[in-house]
Amino acid sequence: MKLPTWWRRCFPALLSAASMFVLAGCVSAPHTGRTQLMFYNESDDIASGEEAWQQVRAQEKVSSNAVYTAALNRVGQNIAAAANKPAYEWEFVVFDSDEANAFALPGGKVAVYSSLFQLFDNDAELATVVGHEVAHALARHGMERSSQSTMQACGGVLVELLLGQDWAPAYQTTSTLLAMLPYSRTQELEADYLGLILMAQSGYDPQAAITFWDKFRKLSQVGVVGEFLSTHPDGDNRLEKLKKALPEAQAEYRRSKQLGTGQRYTRQK
Repeated sequence: MKLPTWWRRCFPALLSAASMFVLAGCVSAPHTGRTQLMFYNESDDIASGEEAWQQVRAQEKVSSNAVYTAALNRVGQNIAAAANKPAYEWEFVVFDSDEANAFALPGGKVAVYSSLFQLFDNDAELATVVGHEVAHALARHGMERSSQSTMQACGGVLVELLLGQDWAPAYQTTSTLLAMLPYSRTQELEADYLGLILMAQSGYDPQAAITFWDKFRKLSQVGVVGEFLSTHPDGDNRLEKLKKALPEAQAEYRRSKQLGTGQRYTRQK
Protein backbone atom coordinates (compact mmCIF):
# COMPACT_ATOMS: atom_id res chain seq x y z
CA MET A 1 0.00 0.00 0.00
CA LYS A 2 1.40 3.36 -0.99
CA LEU A 3 1.28 5.95 1.80
CA PRO A 4 -0.18 9.40 1.04
CA THR A 5 2.35 12.09 0.23
CA TRP A 6 1.44 14.16 3.30
CA TRP A 7 2.05 11.15 5.55
CA ARG A 8 5.43 10.35 4.00
CA ARG A 9 6.42 13.96 4.66
CA CYS A 10 5.02 14.21 8.18
CA PHE A 11 5.94 10.80 9.60
CA PRO A 12 9.72 11.31 10.02
CA ALA A 13 9.18 14.64 11.76
CA LEU A 14 6.47 13.22 14.02
CA LEU A 15 8.58 10.20 14.90
CA SER A 16 11.60 12.37 15.63
CA ALA A 17 9.56 14.74 17.81
CA ALA A 18 8.00 11.85 19.73
CA SER A 19 11.41 10.26 20.30
CA MET A 20 12.88 13.49 21.61
CA PHE A 21 9.90 14.00 23.91
CA VAL A 22 10.21 10.53 25.39
CA LEU A 23 13.99 10.48 25.68
CA ALA A 24 14.13 13.97 27.17
CA GLY A 25 11.23 13.37 29.48
CA CYS A 26 12.07 10.17 31.36
CA VAL A 27 12.86 10.58 35.07
CA SER A 28 12.50 8.32 38.11
CA ALA A 29 10.11 8.76 41.02
CA PRO A 30 11.81 9.08 44.42
CA HIS A 31 12.21 5.91 46.47
CA THR A 32 10.12 3.71 44.16
CA GLY A 33 12.26 4.26 41.06
CA ARG A 34 9.19 4.19 38.81
CA THR A 35 9.93 5.68 35.39
CA GLN A 36 7.99 8.91 34.82
CA LEU A 37 7.30 10.90 31.68
CA MET A 38 8.25 14.49 32.52
CA PHE A 39 8.49 17.48 30.18
CA TYR A 40 9.00 20.06 32.95
CA ASN A 41 11.77 20.92 35.39
CA GLU A 42 11.34 21.66 39.07
CA SER A 43 11.34 25.41 38.57
CA ASP A 44 8.15 24.86 36.54
CA ASP A 45 6.67 22.97 39.50
CA ILE A 46 7.33 25.86 41.84
CA ALA A 47 6.05 28.54 39.45
CA SER A 48 2.87 26.71 38.43
CA GLY A 49 2.14 25.62 42.00
CA GLU A 50 2.50 29.16 43.31
CA GLU A 51 0.19 30.54 40.63
CA ALA A 52 -2.46 27.89 41.30
CA TRP A 53 -2.09 28.35 45.05
CA GLN A 54 -2.87 32.05 44.84
CA GLN A 55 -6.00 31.24 42.85
CA VAL A 56 -7.09 28.62 45.39
CA ARG A 57 -6.54 30.97 48.31
CA ALA A 58 -8.64 33.62 46.58
CA GLN A 59 -11.52 31.15 46.17
CA GLU A 60 -11.40 29.08 49.37
CA LYS A 61 -12.06 30.22 52.93
CA VAL A 62 -9.11 29.75 55.26
CA SER A 63 -10.21 28.09 58.50
CA SER A 64 -10.17 30.18 61.67
CA ASN A 65 -9.86 27.02 63.80
CA ALA A 66 -6.59 27.56 65.67
CA VAL A 67 -6.41 23.93 66.84
CA TYR A 68 -6.65 22.56 63.30
CA THR A 69 -4.17 25.10 61.96
CA ALA A 70 -1.62 24.41 64.71
CA ALA A 71 -1.93 20.66 64.22
CA LEU A 72 -1.48 20.86 60.45
CA ASN A 73 1.56 23.13 60.71
CA ARG A 74 3.12 20.99 63.45
CA VAL A 75 2.70 17.76 61.50
CA GLY A 76 3.32 19.36 58.10
CA GLN A 77 6.70 20.78 59.05
CA ASN A 78 7.82 17.40 60.41
CA ILE A 79 6.81 15.65 57.19
CA ALA A 80 8.42 18.38 55.06
CA ALA A 81 11.69 17.93 56.97
CA ALA A 82 11.65 14.21 56.12
CA ALA A 83 10.91 15.04 52.47
CA ASN A 84 14.19 17.02 52.41
CA LYS A 85 13.26 19.26 49.50
CA PRO A 86 14.77 22.67 50.39
CA ALA A 87 13.89 24.17 47.00
CA TYR A 88 10.20 23.91 47.86
CA GLU A 89 8.57 26.59 49.99
CA TRP A 90 6.27 24.30 51.95
CA GLU A 91 2.98 25.77 53.05
CA PHE A 92 0.16 24.01 54.91
CA VAL A 93 -3.33 25.53 55.15
CA VAL A 94 -6.69 24.36 56.51
CA PHE A 95 -9.67 25.41 54.38
CA ASP A 96 -13.25 25.38 55.64
CA SER A 97 -15.27 22.79 53.75
CA ASP A 98 -17.82 20.05 54.31
CA GLU A 99 -15.85 17.87 51.92
CA ALA A 100 -13.52 15.33 53.58
CA ASN A 101 -10.56 15.90 51.31
CA ALA A 102 -7.02 17.23 50.95
CA PHE A 103 -4.78 18.13 48.04
CA ALA A 104 -1.25 19.17 47.11
CA LEU A 105 -0.03 21.48 44.37
CA PRO A 106 3.37 21.26 42.66
CA GLY A 107 6.16 22.91 44.57
CA GLY A 108 4.98 22.15 48.10
CA LYS A 109 1.56 23.72 48.73
CA VAL A 110 -0.71 21.45 50.80
CA ALA A 111 -4.33 21.96 51.86
CA VAL A 112 -6.52 19.94 54.21
CA TYR A 113 -10.26 20.57 54.43
CA SER A 114 -11.64 21.14 57.91
CA SER A 115 -14.22 18.34 57.84
CA LEU A 116 -11.44 15.77 57.39
CA PHE A 117 -10.33 16.52 60.94
CA GLN A 118 -13.46 14.75 62.15
CA LEU A 119 -11.78 11.50 61.09
CA PHE A 120 -8.47 12.12 62.89
CA ASP A 121 -7.86 10.83 66.40
CA ASN A 122 -4.25 11.98 66.67
CA ASP A 123 -1.25 13.58 64.93
CA ALA A 124 -0.19 10.28 63.36
CA GLU A 125 -3.50 9.93 61.50
CA LEU A 126 -3.17 13.51 60.27
CA ALA A 127 0.40 12.65 59.26
CA THR A 128 -1.01 9.85 57.11
CA VAL A 129 -2.89 12.37 54.97
CA VAL A 130 -0.17 15.02 55.03
CA GLY A 131 2.44 12.41 54.10
CA HIS A 132 0.27 11.29 51.18
CA GLU A 133 -0.09 14.85 49.89
CA VAL A 134 3.57 15.75 50.42
CA ALA A 135 4.41 12.56 48.50
CA HIS A 136 2.38 13.82 45.53
CA ALA A 137 4.47 17.01 45.47
CA LEU A 138 7.75 15.19 46.09
CA ALA A 139 7.09 12.70 43.27
CA ARG A 140 5.95 15.58 41.00
CA HIS A 141 2.71 13.83 40.16
CA GLY A 142 0.97 17.02 39.05
CA MET A 143 3.58 17.82 36.43
CA GLU A 144 3.70 14.17 35.40
CA ARG A 145 -0.04 14.33 34.68
CA SER A 146 0.51 17.49 32.64
CA SER A 147 3.19 15.69 30.63
CA GLN A 148 0.88 12.72 30.07
CA SER A 149 -1.88 15.06 28.94
CA THR A 150 0.50 16.57 26.41
CA MET A 151 1.26 13.12 25.03
CA GLN A 152 -2.44 12.28 24.93
CA ALA A 153 -3.11 15.47 22.97
CA CYS A 154 -0.30 14.65 20.53
CA GLY A 155 -1.84 11.21 20.05
CA GLY A 156 -5.16 12.84 19.30
CA VAL A 157 -3.57 14.93 16.56
CA LEU A 158 -2.06 11.80 15.01
CA VAL A 159 -5.39 9.98 15.12
CA GLU A 160 -7.11 12.85 13.37
CA LEU A 161 -4.38 13.02 10.73
CA LEU A 162 -4.45 9.29 10.05
CA LEU A 163 -8.10 8.37 10.57
CA GLY A 164 -10.05 11.61 10.53
CA GLN A 165 -11.90 13.66 13.13
CA ASP A 166 -14.66 11.05 13.53
CA TRP A 167 -12.18 8.84 15.42
CA ALA A 168 -11.18 11.55 17.90
CA PRO A 169 -13.92 10.85 20.52
CA ALA A 170 -13.16 7.11 20.53
CA TYR A 171 -9.44 7.82 20.93
CA GLN A 172 -10.10 10.25 23.79
CA THR A 173 -12.29 7.77 25.68
CA THR A 174 -10.01 4.79 25.11
CA SER A 175 -6.79 6.60 25.99
CA THR A 176 -8.39 7.99 29.15
CA LEU A 177 -9.67 4.59 30.34
CA LEU A 178 -6.60 2.57 29.38
CA ALA A 179 -3.82 5.08 30.06
CA MET A 180 -4.72 8.26 31.93
CA LEU A 181 -6.89 6.76 34.70
CA PRO A 182 -4.56 3.80 35.41
CA TYR A 183 -1.64 6.23 35.69
CA SER A 184 -3.66 8.35 38.12
CA ARG A 185 -4.38 5.30 40.28
CA THR A 186 -0.71 4.36 40.13
CA GLN A 187 0.18 7.82 41.42
CA GLU A 188 -2.32 7.50 44.28
CA LEU A 189 -0.89 4.15 45.35
CA GLU A 190 2.61 5.55 45.06
CA ALA A 191 1.62 8.52 47.24
CA ASP A 192 0.15 6.09 49.80
CA TYR A 193 3.45 4.20 49.92
CA LEU A 194 5.73 7.26 49.92
CA GLY A 195 3.50 8.95 52.48
CA LEU A 196 3.76 5.91 54.73
CA ILE A 197 7.56 6.04 54.53
CA LEU A 198 7.64 9.81 55.13
CA MET A 199 5.42 9.66 58.20
CA ALA A 200 7.55 6.86 59.64
CA GLN A 201 10.76 8.80 58.98
CA SER A 202 9.12 11.79 60.69
CA GLY A 203 8.59 9.70 63.83
CA TYR A 204 4.88 8.93 63.52
CA ASP A 205 3.75 5.37 64.11
CA PRO A 206 2.95 3.97 60.63
CA GLN A 207 0.33 1.66 62.11
CA ALA A 208 -1.87 4.78 62.34
CA ALA A 209 -1.98 4.85 58.53
CA ILE A 210 -3.72 1.48 58.53
CA THR A 211 -6.20 2.72 61.11
CA PHE A 212 -6.96 5.91 59.20
CA TRP A 213 -7.27 4.39 55.72
CA ASP A 214 -9.52 1.71 57.13
CA LYS A 215 -11.86 4.44 58.38
CA PHE A 216 -11.58 6.47 55.18
CA ARG A 217 -12.22 3.56 52.80
CA LYS A 218 -15.69 3.12 54.28
CA LEU A 219 -16.51 6.59 52.95
CA SER A 220 -14.97 6.08 49.52
CA GLN A 221 -15.48 2.47 48.49
CA VAL A 222 -15.81 2.21 44.70
CA GLY A 223 -15.39 -1.50 43.95
CA VAL A 224 -13.62 -3.13 41.00
CA VAL A 225 -15.84 -1.63 38.29
CA GLY A 226 -15.85 1.78 39.94
CA GLU A 227 -12.06 1.67 40.28
CA PHE A 228 -11.68 1.16 36.52
CA LEU A 229 -13.58 4.41 35.95
CA SER A 230 -11.97 6.31 38.81
CA THR A 231 -8.82 8.36 39.37
CA HIS A 232 -8.43 6.69 42.78
CA PRO A 233 -7.92 3.03 43.69
CA ASP A 234 -10.52 1.04 45.56
CA GLY A 235 -10.21 1.34 49.36
CA ASP A 236 -9.67 -2.39 49.93
CA ASN A 237 -6.94 -2.44 47.29
CA ARG A 238 -5.00 0.49 48.73
CA LEU A 239 -5.30 -0.85 52.29
CA GLU A 240 -3.94 -4.25 51.23
CA LYS A 241 -0.91 -2.63 49.58
CA LEU A 242 -0.25 -0.46 52.63
CA LYS A 243 -0.26 -3.51 54.89
CA LYS A 244 2.38 -5.11 52.66
CA ALA A 245 4.55 -1.99 52.96
CA LEU A 246 4.09 -1.71 56.74
CA PRO A 247 7.20 -3.75 57.75
CA GLU A 248 9.43 -1.42 55.70
CA ALA A 249 7.77 1.63 57.26
CA GLN A 250 8.14 0.19 60.76
CA ALA A 251 11.87 -0.25 60.15
CA GLU A 252 12.07 3.45 59.21
CA TYR A 253 10.04 4.33 62.29
CA ARG A 254 12.43 2.47 64.59
CA ARG A 255 15.32 4.51 63.16
CA SER A 256 13.49 7.81 63.76
CA LYS A 257 13.08 10.04 66.77
CA GLN A 258 9.83 8.34 67.62
CA LEU A 259 6.82 10.56 68.31
CA GLY A 260 4.33 7.69 68.46
CA THR A 261 0.84 8.88 67.63
CA GLY A 262 1.66 12.44 68.78
CA GLN A 263 -1.01 14.65 70.26
CA ARG A 264 -4.48 13.21 70.63
CA TYR A 265 -7.50 15.14 69.38
CA THR A 266 -10.87 15.90 70.87
CA ARG A 267 -13.46 15.90 68.12
CA GLN A 268 -14.87 19.38 67.57
CA LYS A 269 -18.40 20.17 66.49
